[in-house]
Amino acid sequence: MSSRDEQVRTAGGRPAALLAVRISPSDVGRRVTVRHRIDGSQLTDVVGVLRSWADGVLRVERRTGEVVAVAARDVVAAKVVTPELSATAMQRVAQAGWPPFETASLGEWELRASGGLTGRANSVRVVGDPGVPLEDALAHVSAWYAERSLPAILQLPEPSLWDDDLERLGWTPARRTTLRTVPTADLVAACGPVPDGVGAELSADPSPELLALVEPSLDPEGLARILAAPAERVFVALRGTDGGLLAAGRASTASSPAGRWAGVTSVAVAEHARRRGLGTAVMGELGRWAAAVGAPSTYLQVMAANEPAIALYARLGLVLHHTYVYRSPGPISSR
Repeated sequence: MSSRDEQVRTAGGRPAALLAVRISPSDVGRRVTVRHRIDGSQLTDVVGVLRSWADGVLRVERRTGEVVAVAARDVVAAKVVTPELSATAMQRVAQAGWPPFETASLGEWELRASGGLTGRANSVRVVGDPGVPLEDALAHVSAWYAERSLPAILQLPEPSLWDDDLERLGWTPARRTTLRTVPTADLVAACGPVPDGVGAELSADPSPELLALVEPSLDPEGLARILAAPAERVFVALRGTDGGLLAAGRASTASSPAGRWAGVTSVAVAEHARRRGLGTAVMGELGRWAAAVGAPSTYLQVMAANEPAIALYARLGLVLHHTYVYRSPGPISSR
């Protein structure tokens, strides 16, 4: 069965939707959603892991363990969907895309420090049991960060089993960030090509010009160290006909128990170039790179208060996976 588009009509004969088959036998092992006909005309959906595709039959295993056999000729729409991972598992994936300079373990908690460059790289990734009573764990955390002249900050998916006790001990929420996901193929389809008159440059390392655009308030040397740390990464720069930098972004890959992910970070558009669709164009270039390197799922992180960015990403198909919060016994910076 080759990829195809098909209009499914309602009972009144009007076109209801344009459906596309965007999977192939190469997607065996991935989580998919398949819309197919039963009894000749009725449509139904099955979501699960594509276990096999042979002799004209797809076999999809649901979460319950049930395996549904679907004749390829009956499929009218199908696509890869993001794998089911817990918030803590996705936090591990995200850390691989934004790795800290230094780490230390406290039971299952992971302490991270990077000279104060962003909260993600200078906070405790709280998962599981620290191995000691909570008060002792917090004292250890505070001392460890004080040795590095950094504030003590915890990063926790929300809600967390620790929330009530942390509130009682004065570790209050400072800010919230959302992690959003999308099948890479859907992201590419939503973005379209780079606009006319704009050129795209892809590189493995960031230029000083790109760093100044995407994170102007951060130390460029330390930022470059974080951004260039993943082994598989790309930096996209969009330039106008005069060579000026209009927009930029970065992506890297990471593995998980449910497959490979591309993580998008540092998307920025120059102030004079906004409202021209260049943020979408950067996302499209990063999505095409992710598809080319075999990452079927893409994620990004964006502050919960950044409503314009969230609206853009929603239009591109990114949906909320989870929210996480930073907690501290005192005020912390906006980053």
